[in-house]
Amino acid sequence: MGSRLIILLVLAIFLVTAGCGGARETDEVGYVIAMGIDKGPEKDNLKVTYQLAIPRALSGTGTSDSKEATEIITVTATTLVEARNLLNTTIARIPNLSHVKVIIIGESLARQGVGDFVAPLQRFREFRGSMYIVVSHDSTAEEFIKKLTPRLEILPSKYIETMMLSNTENGYYGRSFLHDFYNRLKGGSAAPYASLVAVNSMDGKDRPTDKKSPGEKNDEYTAGDIPLTGDGAATNFAGLALFKADKMVGTLTNEECRVVSLLEGKNAPTCFLAVTDPNVPEKSINIIFRLGRKPKTEVTMQDGHFSFDVDVMLEAEVTSIPSAINYEMAGYKEQLEDQISQVVQAEMMNMLEKTQFLGADPVGFGYQARAMFRTLPEWKEIDWDKKYSKADFRVKVNTKIRRSALMWQSSPIAK
Repeated sequence: MGSRLIILLVLAIFLVTAGCGGARETDEVGYVIAMGIDKGPEKDNLKVTYQLAIPRALSGTGTSDSKEATEIITVTATTLVEARNLLNTTIARIPNLSHVKVIIIGESLARQGVGDFVAPLQRFREFRGSMYIVVSHDSTAEEFIKKLTPRLEILPSKYIETMMLSNTENGYYGRSFLHDFYNRLKGGSAAPYASLVAVNSMDGKDRPTDKKSPGEKNDEYTAGDIPLTGDGAATNFAGLALFKADKMVGTLTNEECRVVSLLEGKNAPTCFLAVTDPNVPEKSINIIFRLGRKPKTEVTMQDGHFSFDVDVMLEAEVTSIPSAINYEMAGYKEQLEDQISQVVQAEMMNMLEKTQFLGADPVGFGYQARAMFRTLPEWKEIDWDKKYSKADFRVKVNTKIRRSALMWQSSPIAK
Protein backbone atom coordinates (compact mmCIF):
# COMPACT_ATOMS: atom_id res chain seq x y z
CA MET A 1 0.00 0.00 0.00
CA GLY A 2 2.89 2.34 0.88
CA SER A 3 4.62 1.80 -2.45
CA ARG A 4 1.41 2.57 -4.39
CA LEU A 5 1.02 5.83 -2.49
CA ILE A 6 4.60 6.82 -3.35
CA ILE A 7 4.02 6.08 -7.04
CA LEU A 8 0.80 8.13 -7.09
CA LEU A 9 2.61 11.00 -5.33
CA VAL A 10 5.45 10.96 -7.89
CA LEU A 11 2.96 10.94 -10.79
CA ALA A 12 1.14 13.89 -9.25
CA ILE A 13 4.40 15.82 -9.02
CA PHE A 14 5.16 15.11 -12.69
CA LEU A 15 1.71 16.38 -13.71
CA VAL A 16 2.15 19.59 -11.73
CA THR A 17 5.68 20.33 -12.95
CA ALA A 18 5.21 19.32 -16.62
CA GLY A 19 5.40 21.95 -19.35
CA CYS A 20 7.61 24.95 -20.07
CA GLY A 21 7.57 28.18 -18.15
CA GLY A 22 7.38 31.15 -20.50
CA ALA A 23 6.98 28.99 -23.62
CA ARG A 24 6.22 30.87 -26.84
CA GLU A 25 4.85 29.81 -30.19
CA THR A 26 7.31 29.87 -33.09
CA ASP A 27 5.37 32.66 -34.81
CA GLU A 28 6.00 34.86 -31.76
CA VAL A 29 9.80 34.53 -31.89
CA GLY A 30 12.39 36.13 -34.18
CA TYR A 31 15.38 33.80 -34.50
CA VAL A 32 18.74 35.56 -34.85
CA ILE A 33 21.24 33.37 -36.72
CA ALA A 34 24.26 35.70 -36.90
CA MET A 35 25.49 38.77 -35.03
CA GLY A 36 28.03 41.39 -36.04
CA ILE A 37 29.63 43.79 -33.57
CA ASP A 38 31.45 46.97 -34.66
CA LYS A 39 32.62 50.21 -33.11
CA GLY A 40 29.79 52.72 -32.93
CA PRO A 41 29.86 56.35 -34.08
CA GLU A 42 30.45 57.52 -30.51
CA LYS A 43 33.32 56.49 -28.25
CA ASP A 44 31.35 54.15 -26.00
CA ASN A 45 28.81 52.90 -28.55
CA LEU A 46 28.53 49.62 -30.41
CA LYS A 47 26.97 48.90 -33.79
CA VAL A 48 25.28 45.54 -33.56
CA THR A 49 24.07 43.90 -36.77
CA TYR A 50 21.49 41.11 -36.51
CA GLN A 51 20.70 38.62 -39.24
CA LEU A 52 17.32 36.99 -38.65
CA ALA A 53 15.83 33.96 -40.36
CA ILE A 54 12.49 34.40 -42.14
CA PRO A 55 10.58 31.15 -41.44
CA ARG A 56 8.04 31.81 -44.21
CA ALA A 57 10.82 31.91 -46.81
CA LEU A 58 12.24 28.62 -45.54
CA SER A 59 9.04 26.66 -45.98
CA GLY A 60 8.62 24.11 -48.77
CA THR A 61 6.99 26.69 -51.02
CA GLY A 62 9.41 29.46 -50.09
CA THR A 63 12.53 30.90 -51.69
CA SER A 64 15.87 29.30 -52.42
CA ASP A 65 17.65 32.68 -52.30
CA SER A 66 19.67 33.40 -49.13
CA LYS A 67 18.95 37.15 -49.49
CA GLU A 68 15.20 36.57 -49.29
CA ALA A 69 15.55 34.00 -46.49
CA THR A 70 17.00 36.51 -44.00
CA GLU A 71 16.51 40.03 -42.75
CA ILE A 72 19.39 42.28 -41.63
CA ILE A 73 18.95 45.01 -39.03
CA THR A 74 21.70 47.17 -37.47
CA VAL A 75 21.24 48.84 -34.10
CA THR A 76 23.50 51.36 -32.34
CA ALA A 77 23.55 51.06 -28.56
CA THR A 78 25.82 51.32 -25.54
CA THR A 79 25.61 47.61 -24.64
CA LEU A 80 24.57 44.32 -26.25
CA VAL A 81 21.59 44.09 -23.88
CA GLU A 82 20.35 47.52 -24.94
CA ALA A 83 20.88 46.58 -28.61
CA ARG A 84 18.65 43.52 -28.12
CA ASN A 85 15.96 45.68 -26.51
CA LEU A 86 16.13 48.24 -29.32
CA LEU A 87 15.90 45.43 -31.89
CA ASN A 88 12.59 44.49 -30.30
CA THR A 89 11.24 47.96 -31.14
CA THR A 90 11.43 47.31 -34.89
CA ILE A 91 10.44 43.66 -35.24
CA ALA A 92 7.06 42.33 -34.20
CA ARG A 93 8.56 39.18 -32.69
CA ILE A 94 10.59 38.64 -29.55
CA PRO A 95 14.30 38.28 -30.43
CA ASN A 96 15.81 34.92 -29.55
CA LEU A 97 19.61 34.58 -29.59
CA SER A 98 19.91 30.88 -28.76
CA HIS A 99 20.25 29.98 -32.47
CA VAL A 100 23.13 32.37 -33.22
CA LYS A 101 25.78 30.35 -35.07
CA VAL A 102 28.49 32.99 -35.37
CA ILE A 103 29.55 36.30 -33.86
CA ILE A 104 31.50 38.49 -36.28
CA ILE A 105 33.70 41.19 -34.73
CA GLY A 106 34.92 44.11 -36.82
CA GLU A 107 38.73 44.40 -36.92
CA SER A 108 38.84 47.97 -35.58
CA LEU A 109 36.80 46.90 -32.54
CA ALA A 110 38.92 43.76 -32.10
CA ARG A 111 42.09 45.87 -31.98
CA GLN A 112 40.47 48.19 -29.45
CA GLY A 113 39.56 45.29 -27.15
CA VAL A 114 36.76 42.73 -26.78
CA GLY A 115 36.88 42.06 -23.04
CA ASP A 116 33.92 44.29 -22.19
CA PHE A 117 31.43 42.25 -24.20
CA VAL A 118 32.90 38.72 -24.41
CA ALA A 119 32.29 38.07 -20.69
CA PRO A 120 28.57 39.03 -20.90
CA LEU A 121 28.24 36.78 -23.96
CA GLN A 122 29.44 33.87 -21.85
CA ARG A 123 27.08 34.71 -18.98
CA PHE A 124 23.74 35.29 -20.74
CA ARG A 125 21.71 32.07 -21.07
CA GLU A 126 20.78 32.60 -24.74
CA PHE A 127 24.42 32.70 -25.89
CA ARG A 128 25.87 29.23 -26.23
CA GLY A 129 29.53 28.38 -25.79
CA SER A 130 29.45 26.52 -29.12
CA MET A 131 28.96 29.72 -31.13
CA TYR A 132 31.82 30.54 -33.48
CA ILE A 133 33.92 33.70 -33.10
CA VAL A 134 35.38 35.32 -36.24
CA VAL A 135 37.02 38.67 -37.01
CA SER A 136 36.21 40.63 -40.16
CA HIS A 137 39.51 41.72 -41.72
CA ASP A 138 39.79 45.18 -43.33
CA SER A 139 36.00 45.56 -43.22
CA THR A 140 33.21 45.93 -40.70
CA ALA A 141 31.13 43.05 -39.41
CA GLU A 142 28.06 44.77 -40.92
CA GLU A 143 29.64 44.74 -44.39
CA PHE A 144 30.60 41.09 -44.05
CA ILE A 145 27.07 40.04 -43.04
CA LYS A 146 25.57 41.95 -45.97
CA LYS A 147 27.91 40.15 -48.38
CA LEU A 148 27.24 36.76 -46.79
CA THR A 149 24.97 35.43 -49.56
CA PRO A 150 25.96 31.82 -50.32
CA ARG A 151 24.47 30.11 -53.35
CA LEU A 152 24.77 26.48 -52.21
CA GLU A 153 23.01 27.10 -48.88
CA ILE A 154 19.80 29.00 -48.21
CA LEU A 155 20.73 30.09 -44.70
CA PRO A 156 24.07 31.85 -44.13
CA SER A 157 24.20 30.18 -40.71
CA LYS A 158 24.35 26.77 -42.41
CA TYR A 159 27.12 28.08 -44.65
CA ILE A 160 29.13 29.26 -41.62
CA GLU A 161 28.62 25.98 -39.78
CA THR A 162 29.66 23.90 -42.80
CA MET A 163 32.72 26.07 -43.41
CA MET A 164 33.87 25.67 -39.83
CA LEU A 165 33.34 21.93 -39.79
CA SER A 166 35.33 21.53 -43.03
CA ASN A 167 38.35 23.54 -41.86
CA THR A 168 40.29 20.28 -41.35
CA GLU A 169 40.18 19.73 -45.11
CA ASN A 170 43.07 22.15 -45.63
CA GLY A 171 43.67 23.97 -42.34
CA TYR A 172 43.70 27.37 -44.05
CA TYR A 173 41.47 28.96 -41.42
CA GLY A 174 40.97 28.26 -37.74
CA ARG A 175 37.97 27.31 -35.70
CA SER A 176 37.31 29.10 -32.43
CA PHE A 177 34.28 28.60 -30.20
CA LEU A 178 33.12 31.26 -27.77
CA HIS A 179 33.87 28.90 -24.86
CA ASP A 180 37.45 28.25 -26.04
CA PHE A 181 38.07 31.93 -26.74
CA TYR A 182 36.84 32.87 -23.26
CA ASN A 183 38.97 30.20 -21.52
CA ARG A 184 42.12 31.39 -23.31
CA LEU A 185 41.22 34.99 -22.51
CA LYS A 186 40.96 34.25 -18.79
CA GLY A 187 43.54 31.45 -18.43
CA GLY A 188 46.76 33.28 -19.34
CA SER A 189 48.39 30.13 -20.77
CA ALA A 190 47.57 30.56 -24.47
CA ALA A 191 46.61 33.44 -26.73
CA PRO A 192 42.99 33.69 -27.88
CA TYR A 193 42.48 33.53 -31.62
CA ALA A 194 39.58 33.68 -34.05
CA SER A 195 39.03 32.78 -37.68
CA LEU A 196 39.89 35.62 -40.03
CA VAL A 197 37.17 36.45 -42.56
CA ALA A 198 36.83 39.23 -45.12
CA VAL A 199 34.84 40.68 -47.97
CA ASN A 200 36.62 39.81 -51.22
CA SER A 201 36.72 42.29 -54.11
CA MET A 202 36.15 39.39 -56.57
CA ASP A 203 38.32 41.15 -59.16
CA GLY A 204 40.69 38.20 -59.64
CA LYS A 205 43.78 40.15 -58.55
CA ASP A 206 46.47 38.12 -56.81
CA ARG A 207 47.56 39.78 -53.55
CA PRO A 208 49.87 37.40 -51.65
CA THR A 209 50.12 38.45 -48.02
CA ASP A 210 53.54 36.96 -47.36
CA LYS A 211 56.54 35.52 -49.19
CA LYS A 212 56.86 31.80 -49.78
CA SER A 213 59.08 29.73 -47.53
CA PRO A 214 62.22 28.27 -49.23
CA GLY A 215 61.25 25.19 -51.21
CA GLU A 216 57.54 26.04 -51.12
CA LYS A 217 55.47 26.70 -54.25
CA ASN A 218 52.25 27.89 -52.58
CA ASP A 219 51.57 31.59 -51.98
CA GLU A 220 50.41 32.70 -48.53
CA TYR A 221 47.19 34.67 -48.08
CA THR A 222 44.92 36.21 -45.52
CA ALA A 223 41.18 36.61 -45.99
CA GLY A 224 40.25 39.11 -48.71
CA ASP A 225 43.52 38.79 -50.67
CA ILE A 226 42.78 35.54 -52.49
CA PRO A 227 42.30 35.95 -56.29
CA LEU A 228 38.64 35.12 -56.99
CA THR A 229 36.05 35.92 -59.64
CA GLY A 230 32.48 34.74 -60.15
CA ASP A 231 28.99 35.35 -58.83
CA GLY A 232 29.28 33.40 -55.55
CA ALA A 233 29.39 34.88 -52.05
CA ALA A 234 32.08 37.59 -51.92
CA THR A 235 33.39 36.31 -48.60
CA ASN A 236 36.65 34.59 -47.61
CA PHE A 237 37.83 32.51 -44.67
CA ALA A 238 41.64 32.44 -44.46
CA GLY A 239 44.09 32.84 -41.60
CA LEU A 240 43.74 33.78 -37.96
CA ALA A 241 43.17 36.94 -35.93
CA LEU A 242 45.62 36.72 -33.02
CA PHE A 243 44.93 38.35 -29.65
CA LYS A 244 47.12 39.39 -26.75
CA ALA A 245 44.86 39.54 -23.71
CA ASP A 246 41.62 40.97 -25.18
CA LYS A 247 43.18 43.03 -27.98
CA MET A 248 43.89 41.84 -31.51
CA VAL A 249 47.60 42.31 -32.20
CA GLY A 250 48.09 40.73 -35.61
CA THR A 251 47.06 38.24 -38.25
CA LEU A 252 48.41 34.89 -39.39
CA THR A 253 48.28 33.73 -43.01
CA ASN A 254 46.58 30.56 -44.21
CA GLU A 255 49.88 28.62 -44.07
CA GLU A 256 50.74 29.96 -40.60
CA CYS A 257 47.25 29.04 -39.42
CA ARG A 258 47.79 25.51 -40.71
CA VAL A 259 51.02 24.96 -38.80
CA VAL A 260 49.34 26.26 -35.62
CA SER A 261 46.81 23.43 -35.98
CA LEU A 262 49.59 20.91 -36.65
CA LEU A 263 51.55 21.97 -33.56
CA GLU A 264 48.39 21.97 -31.43
CA GLY A 265 47.78 18.39 -32.50
CA LYS A 266 43.99 18.67 -32.22
CA ASN A 267 41.66 18.95 -35.22
CA ALA A 268 44.84 18.60 -37.28
CA PRO A 269 44.14 19.16 -40.98
CA THR A 270 44.85 17.11 -44.04
CA CYS A 271 47.31 19.36 -45.87
CA PHE A 272 47.80 19.81 -49.62
CA LEU A 273 51.24 21.21 -50.41
CA ALA A 274 53.37 21.92 -53.49
CA VAL A 275 57.14 21.78 -52.95
CA THR A 276 60.05 22.42 -55.27
CA ASP A 277 61.27 19.29 -57.05
CA PRO A 278 64.65 18.48 -55.39
CA ASN A 279 66.23 17.56 -58.76
CA VAL A 280 64.34 19.86 -61.15
CA PRO A 281 63.84 23.14 -59.22
CA GLU A 282 61.67 24.77 -61.91
CA LYS A 283 59.04 22.07 -61.39
CA SER A 284 56.94 21.27 -58.34
CA ILE A 285 55.73 18.10 -56.63
CA ASN A 286 52.27 17.95 -55.11
CA ILE A 287 51.72 16.02 -51.92
CA ILE A 288 49.13 15.44 -49.22
CA PHE A 289 50.35 15.13 -45.66
CA ARG A 290 48.93 14.77 -42.18
CA LEU A 291 50.21 14.24 -38.66
CA GLY A 292 51.53 10.74 -38.06
CA ARG A 293 51.05 11.31 -34.34
CA LYS A 294 50.53 14.17 -31.95
CA PRO A 295 53.67 16.35 -31.69
CA LYS A 296 55.97 15.52 -28.77
CA THR A 297 57.14 18.56 -26.83
CA GLU A 298 59.81 18.65 -24.13
CA VAL A 299 60.07 21.83 -22.05
CA THR A 300 62.94 22.87 -19.83
CA MET A 301 63.40 25.95 -17.65
CA GLN A 302 66.69 27.41 -16.45
CA ASP A 303 66.90 30.68 -14.52
CA GLY A 304 63.38 31.56 -15.66
CA HIS A 305 64.17 30.99 -19.35
CA PHE A 306 62.13 28.39 -21.26
CA SER A 307 63.30 26.06 -24.02
CA PHE A 308 61.04 23.86 -26.13
CA ASP A 309 62.05 20.86 -28.22
CA VAL A 310 59.22 19.88 -30.57
CA ASP A 311 59.25 16.61 -32.50
CA VAL A 312 56.75 16.45 -35.38
CA MET A 313 56.06 13.36 -37.46
CA LEU A 314 54.26 13.64 -40.81
CA GLU A 315 52.83 10.99 -43.10
CA ALA A 316 52.71 11.97 -46.77
CA GLU A 317 51.22 10.79 -50.04
CA VAL A 318 52.54 11.90 -53.44
CA THR A 319 49.80 13.05 -55.81
CA SER A 320 51.75 14.57 -58.74
CA ILE A 321 55.34 14.40 -60.08
CA PRO A 322 55.54 16.50 -63.29
CA SER A 323 59.26 15.75 -63.72
CA ALA A 324 58.47 12.00 -63.87
CA ILE A 325 61.46 11.24 -61.63
CA ASN A 326 60.89 8.01 -59.79
CA TYR A 327 60.53 9.41 -56.25
CA GLU A 328 58.82 6.17 -55.24
CA MET A 329 62.25 4.49 -55.35
CA ALA A 330 64.71 4.27 -52.44
CA GLY A 331 67.19 7.16 -52.55
CA TYR A 332 64.86 9.50 -54.42
CA LYS A 333 62.14 8.89 -51.83
CA GLU A 334 64.38 10.07 -48.99
CA GLN A 335 65.25 13.20 -50.97
CA LEU A 336 61.59 14.13 -51.26
CA GLU A 337 60.92 13.33 -47.60
CA ASP A 338 63.74 15.68 -46.58
CA GLN A 339 62.38 18.41 -48.87
CA ILE A 340 58.90 18.19 -47.31
CA SER A 341 60.36 18.20 -43.79
CA GLN A 342 62.47 21.29 -44.51
CA VAL A 343 59.52 23.24 -45.97
CA VAL A 344 57.17 22.45 -43.08
CA GLN A 345 59.88 23.08 -40.49
CA ALA A 346 60.62 26.49 -42.03
CA GLU A 347 56.91 27.37 -41.95
CA MET A 348 56.69 26.39 -38.29
CA MET A 349 59.74 28.42 -37.31
CA ASN A 350 58.48 31.46 -39.26
CA MET A 351 55.15 31.27 -37.43
CA LEU A 352 56.87 30.92 -34.04
CA GLU A 353 59.17 33.89 -34.70
CA LYS A 354 56.24 36.04 -35.81
CA THR A 355 54.06 35.18 -32.81
CA GLN A 356 56.99 35.61 -30.40
CA PHE A 357 57.46 39.13 -31.80
CA LEU A 358 53.75 39.76 -31.15
CA GLY A 359 53.99 38.23 -27.66
CA ALA A 360 51.06 35.89 -28.24
CA ASP A 361 51.15 32.08 -28.03
CA PRO A 362 48.44 30.60 -30.32
CA VAL A 363 49.64 26.98 -30.00
CA GLY A 364 49.35 26.88 -26.23
CA PHE A 365 52.91 26.03 -25.18
CA GLY A 366 52.01 27.80 -21.96
CA TYR A 367 49.89 24.83 -20.90
CA GLN A 368 53.01 22.65 -20.89
CA ALA A 369 55.15 25.30 -19.21
CA ARG A 370 52.49 25.75 -16.52
CA ALA A 371 52.96 22.15 -15.38
CA MET A 372 56.41 23.11 -14.03
CA PHE A 373 54.87 25.30 -11.32
CA ARG A 374 53.32 24.12 -8.06
CA THR A 375 50.46 26.62 -7.82
CA LEU A 376 48.44 28.78 -10.20
CA PRO A 377 49.44 32.06 -8.46
CA GLU A 378 53.12 31.16 -9.02
CA TRP A 379 52.39 30.60 -12.71
CA LYS A 380 50.51 33.87 -13.13
CA GLU A 381 53.36 35.84 -11.58
CA ILE A 382 55.78 35.02 -14.43
CA ASP A 383 53.76 36.80 -17.19
CA TRP A 384 53.73 34.08 -19.87
CA ASP A 385 53.48 36.51 -22.80
CA LYS A 386 56.91 37.96 -21.96
CA LYS A 387 58.43 34.54 -21.32
CA TYR A 388 57.04 33.24 -24.62
CA SER A 389 58.65 36.12 -26.53
CA LYS A 390 62.11 35.12 -25.22
CA ALA A 391 61.74 31.32 -25.27
CA ASP A 392 63.95 29.09 -27.43
CA PHE A 393 62.29 26.73 -29.90
CA ARG A 394 63.88 23.80 -31.68
CA VAL A 395 61.51 22.08 -34.12
CA LYS A 396 62.36 18.77 -35.75
CA VAL A 397 60.11 17.49 -38.56
CA ASN A 398 60.37 13.94 -39.82
CA THR A 399 58.34 12.92 -42.92
CA LYS A 400 57.54 9.42 -44.11
CA ILE A 401 55.98 8.91 -47.55
CA ARG A 402 53.48 6.10 -47.04
CA ARG A 403 51.71 6.07 -50.40
CA SER A 404 52.19 7.18 -54.00
CA ALA A 405 48.48 7.59 -54.86
CA LEU A 406 47.31 5.52 -57.86
CA MET A 407 50.78 5.04 -59.37
CA TRP A 408 53.53 2.88 -57.94
CA GLN A 409 56.29 4.07 -60.31
CA SER A 410 56.92 7.26 -62.29
CA SER A 411 58.29 7.13 -65.83
CA PRO A 412 59.08 9.79 -68.47
CA ILE A 413 56.85 10.50 -71.47
CA ALA A 414 57.82 8.30 -74.45
CA LYS A 415 59.32 10.22 -77.37
